[in-house]
Amino acid sequence: MAKTCAATEHIPLHIHRRGQLLHATSGIMRVETEQAAWILPPARAIWLPPQLPHKVTMRSKVEMRTVYIDQARCVGLPRHPVFAEMSGLLRELILALLKEPADYAEEDRGGAIARLILTEIGRLDERRYDVPMPRDERVLRVVRVLLDDPAVDHDLDRWADESGASRRTLARLFRQETGLGFAEWRARLRAVDGLARLSNGVSVAESAASVGYASASAFSAMIRRTLGEPPRRLTATQPRIS
Repeated sequence: MAKTCAATEHIPLHIHRRGQLLHATSGIMRVETEQAAWILPPARAIWLPPQLPHKVTMRSKVEMRTVYIDQARCVGLPRHPVFAEMSGLLRELILALLKEPADYAEEDRGGAIARLILTEIGRLDERRYDVPMPRDERVLRVVRVLLDDPAVDHDLDRWADESGASRRTLARLFRQETGLGFAEWRARLRAVDGLARLSNGVSVAESAASVGYASASAFSAMIRRTLGEPPRRLTATQPRIS
């Protein structure tokens, strides 16, 4: 399926009975489950297994591409979400399948392309760029604001006032529910968000400012510290297709 989505368009929490490979040829979107959030630029894709509740928010105008996989054909595919680099081959296969009728015959060209797509999904190289999500509503109040605008720079005392929890309770809940302290969680979000902007062609300086950094060098150092590699290596991508 090919679909154009407007900036800020939101697809509320829903479930597919089929597996889903989701990516965009242009624009950035955020995918959330109860456990984690991912920010997808055009260079990346996410595999969502059948029956997994999730929601999607467009961060800009998005040219979305979706492949749905019958549940019976998902045997052997990952049973958890996989955030991965889009290979050039998988991009081309999806483009080719879009030219086939939705009810293609399995013995024809459409079926051959679909089988290759299944093979490529099974070979996805997972990148651990997830942002862990809490369940406690007080922590979620903080998280929802920062997901929409990671540049917000309130300290934990300010967030405690806005969330309805004490500073100590909020700090404890962040660690307990996400496995990260508040500062670590925010740094991870900023790194993942900033990396998505860079992968979408935004300059280092603009990406840095968008996630709360006045200095491009400090922003780059934060990404390297948080994700283990410098931005220039993490944003090396395959050419886009339409």
